[in-house]
Amino acid sequence: MTIRQLSLTDFRNLRSTTLDFDPAINLIYGDNGSGKSSLLESIYILCQACSFSTHQLKYCINHAKQGFLLFGRFSDYRVGLSRSAQKQEIKIDGELVKRRSELASKTPIGIANSNSFNLVMGPPQQRRAYIDWCLFHVEHQYVDHWTQFRHALKQRNQLLKKRKDLNLLEYWDDHLIKPSLAMQQYRRQYISLINNLLGEEMNDLLGDLNVSLEYQAGWPAGMDLQQCLQTNRDKDIKSGFTNFGVHRDNIRILAKGLAAAQVLSRGQVKRLCLALLITALKLVRDQGDRPIILLLDDLCSELDKNTQNKMFVQLLGLGIQLFVTNIERVVPSVFQAKEFKMFHVEHGIIKTSKNG
Repeated sequence: MTIRQLSLTDFRNLRSTTLDFDPAINLIYGDNGSGKSSLLESIYILCQACSFSTHQLKYCINHAKQGFLLFGRFSDYRVGLSRSAQKQEIKIDGELVKRRSELASKTPIGIANSNSFNLVMGPPQQRRAYIDWCLFHVEHQYVDHWTQFRHALKQRNQLLKKRKDLNLLEYWDDHLIKPSLAMQQYRRQYISLINNLLGEEMNDLLGDLNVSLEYQAGWPAGMDLQQCLQTNRDKDIKSGFTNFGVHRDNIRILAKGLAAAQVLSRGQVKRLCLALLITALKLVRDQGDRPIILLLDDLCSELDKNTQNKMFVQLLGLGIQLFVTNIERVVPSVFQAKEFKMFHVEHGIIKTSKNG
């Protein structure tokens, strides 16, 4: 669902304000450190009840205040989120929500910034998160499997760390294996869907790179997970954690059959990351049939004009709600014939700017 209005109070360095957004295109400009990223962060928190820049929301409180308050009007629901140093409270349409997932499941939201280019070059957990983002917003059963797996993994790791009640390891192995195999099946399925979309619809960005994703299980080939856990039990006890499982999965990204991180130039890696981002958005839109919000934080500074235009053409075709930040007051050429809203951020003060 799109966000139509945002009210924020005592959030980071931003002056308390209320903003009305365009349902499609919102352009935000201002100097570095002015508060552009904080504005995007507040929108992200209203959708996910977590931040893309800190693990603890208490650090988003204005340094001179006791807590912050965010309120958002979406297409068909309202969200209020307050956070003090000790307490967090979420309300949807005035009703108190106990689980963060109840909020996170309502509106798919993505963030793309300079760190997004680490999808190809970075560690496996970033690629697992990429696949899981698609699955979380489309396959509701996947969320249940993921929750069961995380609980079983936590319990198993506690036993391994304390080296007590190790006779219970087999019990938690059984509770770990079932959701793990279900997660593996979903991940394989969605990698196949992504590969199809990359081949069919991303030629404009990828050219002849012939990109594909390949699933790599988090335990040795030729060994099932139960056998792996049993064989490596002594190793797990010694290290104090579970060494093998879907939490160790990797998604290899290949270009012409070779590791993309090793054979592509920096410019090619950027275009590949954009293609993967757009492919995930297409997949969630088509499979989930829900509007998506995408936050682009100073991404244009990383891209040449030609790549920018190709990216924006693809994004406009998705019918998503865009928030785009930039240092300069620039309207990309593909937006100039469209309806949009523009905001200027200066020293934490956000003002609606005329489009002309």
